[in-house]
Amino acid sequence: MKQEKIFLKDYKSPDFTVDNVNLDFILNEDFCRVISQSQVRKTTPGAPLLLNGEGPKLISIKVDGKALDSSQYELTSEELMVKDVPDQFTLEIETELQPQNNTALEGLYKSNGIFCTQCEAQSFRTITYFWDRPDVMTSYSVTIEADKTKYPVLLSNGDRLKVEDLGNGRHKAYWKDPHKKPCYLFALVAGDLGVIRDTFTTRSGRKVNLEVYAAHGKQDRCHHAMESLKKSMKWDEEAFGLEYDLNDYMIVAIDDFNAGAMENKGLNIFNSRLVLADTASATDTDFFSIESVVAHEYFHNWTGNRVTLRDWFQLSLKEGLTVFRDQEFSGDMTDRGTQRIDDVDGLRAAQFAEDAGTNAHPVRPDSCMSVDNFFTSTIYEKGAEVIRMMQTIVGRKGFRKGMDEYFRRHDGQAVTTEDFAAAISEPNGKDFTQFRRWYSQAGTPTVKVQEAYDASKKEYTLTLEQSCAPTPGQPTKEPFHIPLMVALLDKQGKELPLNAKGVHTNSDGKYIIELREAREVYTFTGMNEKPVLSILREFSAPVTLQWAAAADDLYFLVEKDPDSFNRREMAQKLASDIYSDLIAKARKKEALTVEPRFLKALNALLLDTKASPAFKAKMLQLPSLHVLAQKEAVLDANAFYAARNAFRTAIAKECRQALLDTYRQYHGVETKNHDSKVGAHRRLKNMALGYLAETKDPEILKLASEQYWKAENLTDRMAAMAILAELDSPERTKALDHFYQEWKNDSVVLNKWFTVQATSLRPHTLDEVKALTKHPAFNITNPNNVYSLLRAFGSNLIRFNDPQTDAFKFYADCIIEIDAKNPQVASRLCAAFNFVQKLEPAMKDRALSEIKRIVAVETLSKNSRELLQSAL
Repeated sequence: MKQEKIFLKDYKSPDFTVDNVNLDFILNEDFCRVISQSQVRKTTPGAPLLLNGEGPKLISIKVDGKALDSSQYELTSEELMVKDVPDQFTLEIETELQPQNNTALEGLYKSNGIFCTQCEAQSFRTITYFWDRPDVMTSYSVTIEADKTKYPVLLSNGDRLKVEDLGNGRHKAYWKDPHKKPCYLFALVAGDLGVIRDTFTTRSGRKVNLEVYAAHGKQDRCHHAMESLKKSMKWDEEAFGLEYDLNDYMIVAIDDFNAGAMENKGLNIFNSRLVLADTASATDTDFFSIESVVAHEYFHNWTGNRVTLRDWFQLSLKEGLTVFRDQEFSGDMTDRGTQRIDDVDGLRAAQFAEDAGTNAHPVRPDSCMSVDNFFTSTIYEKGAEVIRMMQTIVGRKGFRKGMDEYFRRHDGQAVTTEDFAAAISEPNGKDFTQFRRWYSQAGTPTVKVQEAYDASKKEYTLTLEQSCAPTPGQPTKEPFHIPLMVALLDKQGKELPLNAKGVHTNSDGKYIIELREAREVYTFTGMNEKPVLSILREFSAPVTLQWAAAADDLYFLVEKDPDSFNRREMAQKLASDIYSDLIAKARKKEALTVEPRFLKALNALLLDTKASPAFKAKMLQLPSLHVLAQKEAVLDANAFYAARNAFRTAIAKECRQALLDTYRQYHGVETKNHDSKVGAHRRLKNMALGYLAETKDPEILKLASEQYWKAENLTDRMAAMAILAELDSPERTKALDHFYQEWKNDSVVLNKWFTVQATSLRPHTLDEVKALTKHPAFNITNPNNVYSLLRAFGSNLIRFNDPQTDAFKFYADCIIEIDAKNPQVASRLCAAFNFVQKLEPAMKDRALSEIKRIVAVETLSKNSRELLQSAL
């Protein structure tokens, strides 16, 4: 099947303007009628009317009330064209849909008796024929008619005008959104749902009605989401001066949903796992994720809805910016230092791998086959880092000034990343011409660091060189504009005043180097002794440092750097080097030993009463296997597994008493409190237990078993179950069976049961995953089931790439089967093959053979095809 690419360079402004649109939905059990009536004006003389449409059955089309016959329009599988239309007219289109048969979960579909929409990115066209592009913005009036008993709740965007009883067992709701929006933000929900209600009073004194909907019986688990929403509304007013602009704000939790959540204007639709939470059914991570994602979707009200995208190539304009905003919010709600570490860990594990793989692409791509494939870590997380670099360069006050200017210039418009960069740079007197390369160039830049000290001149010289490896379609790169936050420390760990050309402070008083050339040299004078360099503080740019720092300096920074991110970063650098040494030895079948100095440093940290539990937990965390795979020349799953076990066991043995004391100190404390500080206590003590369990000491395994059976919160139960799941013992079977019986009727919680088994490092994990795909609780058409079992297994670097199994074939079969039903979900499994080029030759051939088999499927979606064929 031929599938064409689309290109940014081919963008053309729309030929028509839509003043307003009225949408009438008549919902029935076996079909749905949609009547769309638009007031249209032509902006390009002589242009034909060309509308997007994929799948809806066309019943009729009228221009100014006159029905057109089939000779007056052309209809294809993707478009509806009317050659001759007036300069100004009323367009009425009636379509018929079958939402109950929509397994792709795009457009209008039916899930567990609930009608629901998901229109981002290009699925409004499956509902009716329209201009399905983000730069066509208009105001929407919506009516929804349905059976009153089966669908008592009828929701859409904007303000609820009225609900009327039609007297025939049916009723009709009227909604109007006064704000212009693109069609991807349209939303509708109809069903029988439970609800909790609250209000929020804005800073100008307006009372906003807040509603969170979920399946009956689960609404009591929506209170954390409601509190998160109110926190978000208050924070956005204080941090950015942004106030909510409608009378109603609604969140609806849906079990069958492809994504995490969707920011539809005033009516957010969420995956249930990101709404439902209480102590028994949600972990500390779940509570945090719900708060973060609720904030993210709320913040879109301004960064995405009020100001939206000119075209889909600009997706990071809303997603990168809004991820940055939700990260800032989370930093203020928890601990800013550890939050930054968490954000960077996620970036490196997912986005750095993406940049290093066959699907590397810029933050603002130049082309694509499927717009759905834009929803990547590069667009979101790297996009957020680009925004953060702007803030680092101009400082927080300057960034707020730029954001105010952005909304002043562009409220109600569909704009580009260039528009945003100009709004930030121009009020601050900055030239971002070179900086915009971060949007157009793919790849992770490397910054090489070289140091020299001249005692006679009391000068310290820092030489920086930047480079970026080739990525698909971009063999050479121009230098980036890289902001590097720096400090020089004396022997006590105090920051020295910096005197060097090219080093300046931003409006926050932090020293910044703005590296623009391929090579730059900075000379610091007045240095009475050789200082210790602390560079890339707070991870001020998404780059990789190539720095042969002295071991003494690294251990010094681990102990004394005032920048908490860099303390942990140096520990990660030391651990990464140890890991590389262990992997190399494992491949040569040599004895695996761990550097004693590192083990003693970790032990000292555990005993440090001044370090917070949150920071200790981050320091105890070893580099992820996905980060290691980016660094290593060859992904040898067996060597990775041996190195991991040796490293963790060495820590457990060296730090045994400190780990035990840590566990006992925090175990059983405030077990039903999910405050972030208490959550940090649990994270630390469960990490301690996890390390201790590596020794397979019966005493420790008994502690894990007792924790499982006596747990008073899901965090502790899941931590213990993850330990037991690695065993070959009756305790494993007993715990897994118990968890299933307890939660078999709650899919949100039961998905954790699937994930624990899919991510196990036991040799027989693949066999168990295969068996679980046949389990009565597993439904391959449910995205959450697929993500929790199959995508989780695909991320299991050791067992997915195990040369002793046929994991590649099994996974390819799954992708082919799912792609036929739901292309978006199938495409998200494709990332499991990201490291194919790093496999040993025999394994690489096996993986490529399966990829070729998938791509050879004639009916394969463009979503999966685009992601996989680049590996060939």
